[in-house]
Amino acid sequence: MYFKILLYTAILLATHTASATSIGSIQGTGAAARAGTYTVEAIVTGIYASLKPAGFYIQDDNATADGNPATSDALFVVQADPNVKVGDKVRVTGTVHEDDAAPSFGQAVLMEAAFTVISSGNALPDFVRLVNSEFAADKAERYEGMRVKFTAPLTVTDNYSLQQRGELTVSAEGLTYQATQFIDPNDNPATGTSSSGTSNLAAVNAYQAANDRRSLVLDDGSSATNPSPTPYLDARFRTVRIGSTLSDMGGILGYGYGQWRLQPLAGAETPVISVVRPLTPPAFGPLDLKLASFNVLNYFNGDGAGGGFPTPRGAKTAADFQRQRAKIILALAQMNADIVGLTEIENDGNGSTAAIQDLVDGLNKAVGAGTYIFVNDGNAERQTNNTDLIHCAIIYKPAVVRPLGPPMVATVPGVFERPPLAQVFITRRKERPDTVGFIVNHFKSKSSGSGANADQHDGQGGSNARRKDQAVALVEFINKTVMPAGAARIVSAGDYNANYEEDPIDIMRAAGLVPATPPTSASYVFKGLTGSLDHAVVTPNLVGFVDVQKWHINSAEPSVLEYDQAGEATDLTSPFRSSDHDPVLIGVNFAGIRNATADRAANRLFVYPGPAAGPQPFSLDGVPASAGTLTLDFALPQGGIRLLSLHGTPAMLGGQLNGYTAHLAPGIYVVTLRGLGYQKIQRVMKE
Repeated sequence: MYFKILLYTAILLATHTASATSIGSIQGTGAAARAGTYTVEAIVTGIYASLKPAGFYIQDDNATADGNPATSDALFVVQADPNVKVGDKVRVTGTVHEDDAAPSFGQAVLMEAAFTVISSGNALPDFVRLVNSEFAADKAERYEGMRVKFTAPLTVTDNYSLQQRGELTVSAEGLTYQATQFIDPNDNPATGTSSSGTSNLAAVNAYQAANDRRSLVLDDGSSATNPSPTPYLDARFRTVRIGSTLSDMGGILGYGYGQWRLQPLAGAETPVISVVRPLTPPAFGPLDLKLASFNVLNYFNGDGAGGGFPTPRGAKTAADFQRQRAKIILALAQMNADIVGLTEIENDGNGSTAAIQDLVDGLNKAVGAGTYIFVNDGNAERQTNNTDLIHCAIIYKPAVVRPLGPPMVATVPGVFERPPLAQVFITRRKERPDTVGFIVNHFKSKSSGSGANADQHDGQGGSNARRKDQAVALVEFINKTVMPAGAARIVSAGDYNANYEEDPIDIMRAAGLVPATPPTSASYVFKGLTGSLDHAVVTPNLVGFVDVQKWHINSAEPSVLEYDQAGEATDLTSPFRSSDHDPVLIGVNFAGIRNATADRAANRLFVYPGPAAGPQPFSLDGVPASAGTLTLDFALPQGGIRLLSLHGTPAMLGGQLNGYTAHLAPGIYVVTLRGLGYQKIQRVMKE
């Protein structure tokens, strides 16, 4: 009898094995699985009862997989109330579909499933190791539903849907930048002076396509909205910043709603995100002045007497305004700049109840009476030549600088919604004073436009023609108004609503002005793409006398931390997400800029544009010994005078390059190397 039972069991198992179809043969090598009714035997690798549709993933074990790396060995079994365990070996019969409709949503699913558990506690199939530099979303079908693990950290590129849907967008190769932060639509190489045409549009589109290929969603294994608790938050800061990383990241590579989705695993494989916050403003070396520009997120103070809410663009309630006000003031106090250009502050004049007076009053209460005053542009009701509800403003420390002459507002009609505001300042700290002109700007946004101002699909968004006109008018304002007022050296800062390689910035380059940041210096994130709408543009005679850095307290943080979304949960002790733009800090030393500390003395020069593998430090290692003594000339990309010339052997210069170039502002430079029988021209980026 015992022998008969064993024989029957063996025959039954053999029948199971013989009649089961390998999942790889169902998935095939095409874009979709082969539809039909199948019976499969595989290991349960993940259970997701809260997904829509609910179900579990199964994958052929190492012994039964088809061994073809071009086919997926996994399927998603649709099951309303999955009653299996991870590690179960199951025999499942059902109908396979893969289409855009429910419940597939682009993923191969096995529906109307009837299954039995053959055994439990089985070893899980090995992870497929995905090399980050080789991952491409358009080539990921072969891994659909399988256990995968990336060989290097993933980088968070978007956190917009974290609170609402429990999702993060991650990239296999670092941040995803706006294409026009690095690629010029009409200049190749980039950082040129052309501001019309689309001769390089193919490169813009290729850059964005590369962003898409290396991106995927880190899901939370659930379709719930507003999941509680919010997943993936850092234990210390209770946030997930863009740029945060996940090391040794493994999961199940599902698909849905047009995106590859990494579904999390439990236990030791639970995703852990590493978050680092810049808790203090960037450090500078010795300075004569610290300048800043700061977008204050539609700072509207109602009627100035506690009422007048909701406001047209800012806070909806008095309580919300107090939260916004506290965070803005805290950020400004910690910046501790001598001169600050403000954008997105209510355009309600300069009276005792005006928004600018309210902000200065609150700031002085925090840092000391009389520390700051504002530049009075002369209109008690609203700014001259301003057609918007917001305006540009300047505050400054009267103990550090004093105005030279009256403030200047660009008066050209019909060009600016929010005209530039300028003031020439004289320093007070030194026996021999210095002068500097400071301008704050806020160009037209990218979000709207018609006719010539419609989005031209060249990577520059809507109203680019309007911003180009504003750039031309700004150059004229500098040359014909601000400089004649006594400012030979000018810093023009603010929100230009244009990324580093876009036409408005090229117009300023063509006029001889210098954007004093590198393209890696970001200030704003939109739909998971990092860029810089905020810049400090300087006259060329300030190159070598300024250092520009951005304090990344806002753009990398989830928008749900803003006062209007967080409500009573707003963190009033932190400047983080006080706005949606990062402040720009500008250090000025009229005797020449020096690095702040030893850690800033690390290499800050990189080959530009960098290789796909990542930043490549600029060095002289490849210069042949036969070249003898070298001459290195540093110049701006738009031509003009030589900014720095170095002479010496490659060994002597190479070891001191960072020191020799410490005074150069961050940005792009053209380096010409000359030696005996040797010449090379190389673009470099100074971080």
